[in-house]
Amino acid sequence: MRVVLAGLLLSVVPTVLAQATPDPSLHHRSDASQNPTAATGGKQRGTSTLPADASGEYMIDESGSVVQITIENGRLDGYISKLVDGQTSSLTFFFDRTTLGGDRLTFATKQVHGIWYSFDGTIVRGNAQSKQQDGYYRLKGAWVTHDEVQKSQSNSMVSLKSTPRRD
Repeated sequence: MRVVLAGLLLSVVPTVLAQATPDPSLHHRSDASQNPTAATGGKQRGTSTLPADASGEYMIDESGSVVQITIENGRLDGYISKLVDGQTSSLTFFFDRTTLGGDRLTFATKQVHGIWYSFDGTIVRGNAQSKQQDGYYRLKGAWVTHDEVQKSQSNSMVSLKSTPRRD
């Protein structure tokens, strides 16, 4: 009887101790020092001198990938919808951190499959004659594609055309 009781205690005690951990917590999948948006997200309110009607889509490429910019009540929000190479589906990268001040705007997206984007720039008037044409506004600035899997990033200066607006 003592042997059975000792065997029972030896099999139950490790399970009880393993479940008696302090507060459970979530763990980040990536190194926060590599992606500053992983640890701290936030959309800061600012005073913008950008055109009031500059919110909308800006074309990344001819395949249909776009950046959606929304400026409302002094806050910048949006997402990037990126078509996957060779497919008809797209990935959506929501803005995680944003700042808006004067004629400047910055954003960094959440990470999806090890990729995230950041931008620092402005919105300027383009060459189109009306808002119903491509390029009435342009999203101009520094665009960075971050690849956590390959441990790389690519930098480029962009001038993305706005898509036609409907009034």
